[in-house]
Amino acid sequence: MKRPVTPHAEVLVSDPRWRAALGDVERLVRQSCQMTQRYGNVFPQGRPGPSFVFTDDRHIQRLNAQFRSKNKPTNVLTFEPPAPMLGGDIILAYQTMHREALQARKSLRAHTAHLIVHGLLHLAGHDHHHPGEARQMEGLETFILCRMGFGDPWRPRPHSRR
Repeated sequence: MKRPVTPHAEVLVSDPRWRAALGDVERLVRQSCQMTQRYGNVFPQGRPGPSFVFTDDRHIQRLNAQFRSKNKPTNVLTFEPPAPMLGGDIILAYQTMHREALQARKSLRAHTAHLIVHGLLHLAGHDHHHPGEARQMEGLETFILCRMGFGDPWRPRPHSRR
């Protein structure tokens, strides 16, 4: 029986709003890594896990401009490791993710777990540039998140009546 491997993942929380909103950020990262490894087998043996940076829109906008030539904030950036024995980086922006979670009518915790899993799958070589790739990656994200107790991240949430 194959046992899931949880790599050592470094977590830096530079914006305190993340802790106020999510509490134990490291626990959510650990759970997301464990489940993504279990169902997506994303961490090759002996390779360390990625570093996670929980930051703000200003910081991620600078990175997005520098590395993607897009001078605007984004929800998450994933950086491949510069060398095979490094784990890569996943950087998440509080304001953008908070706004997206509200618009999608889901919890910030669920949205954060989704984008952690999404980033981990990118580091494992998954992509969504073509329809077939996108369907495969979205299906795996949904499968993993449902096993974590979250709903389908791609299903629209109903608007509440008032």
